[in-house]
Amino acid sequence: MPLTHQATVKIESSSSVRADAKVIRGPQSWTFIYIVLTFAAAIELAMIPLLVDAPWNTILCVAIVALTIYLFLFNGWFQNKLIGVKGWYEGKAR
Repeated sequence: MPLTHQATVKIESSSSVRADAKVIRGPQSWTFIYIVLTFAAAIELAMIPLLVDAPWNTILCVAIVALTIYLFLFNGWFQNKLIGVKGWYEGKAR
């Protein structure tokens, strides 16, 4: 299912043009984002205790997983990059 794009362009009286855009992601995109988020969090949670001694590993795990969740679920730029990489990979000749 393709992404649904919705854009509103508002031309003001000055010479500048203002464009507001809102992207509504489809279920396939969100499924991909959730799967990649799960893999990334699992790798982070497995690697951090191996690299950092206690008690800092717990603090670092919480901080890095929180940052990862923010990037994957709330950062539009990062989501666009993920979907772009997925589209690039699916478009490659096999």
